[in-house]
Amino acid sequence: MDEEKIEREGWRQASITGGQHLERTVEMYKELGFDVYLEEVKPEECGTCTLCYQAGNETIYRIYTRPKVEEEAS
Repeated sequence: MDEEKIEREGWRQASITGGQHLERTVEMYKELGFDVYLEEVKPEECGTCTLCYQAGNETIYRIYTRPKVEEEAS
């Protein structure tokens, strides 16, 4: 999804992570009532050190969150 569309839909970047930390982080945001969107990123797109992820052969994700959108009852 392109950055402009992400912003228009109310998503905000929360973190970049992978592996078990990714699972814990996603679970935490969901428990806090956020919608979560994941976008796979290449190590060179992160702008931070990615040696640990690369050494563990882990996929890296950018985590976006937004307040949960409540569906209106008909």
